[in-house]
Amino acid sequence: MTERKTSELFNEIEQASEADQFMTNMTSSFIRTNPAEYLAELIQVKQVTKSQVIRQANLTPSIGYQYFDGKRRPNRARMIALGFGFKLSLTELNTMLKRTGYAVLYAKDEWDALIIFALSQRYDLDRTDELLYQYGLGTITAAD
Repeated sequence: MTERKTSELFNEIEQASEADQFMTNMTSSFIRTNPAEYLAELIQVKQVTKSQVIRQANLTPSIGYQYFDGKRRPNRARMIALGFGFKLSLTELNTMLKRTGYAVLYAKDEWDALIIFALSQRYDLDRTDELLYQYGLGTITAAD
């Protein structure tokens, strides 16, 4: 089965008079990737180890492994940190955020805009945190 376009799904939702009309038809189109499952996919695709990613994401090992094992769900900032740990591009990071149920990086948000800039300049997480801090926006690693 081919993947349906978002605009097609959106139109079906708008045209429905009852939720059941679209929920039944669209069940296979919903993105429901558990963060731990997606992280496992990335480990295979990027051919890195969990410990390498955790270290690059500036996470404590106990917390990082809980994210990979599905015992804890990382918040959006932690998912972004993990994206830096995997050395993802902007497109790859936004795909990860989308697939795991988080908002993609948004250019009209100053915190997100600086992360977009950092990714486009291939900054690592530490340099990105310094940039955010310089503009008084906290850091990725300190965000809750």
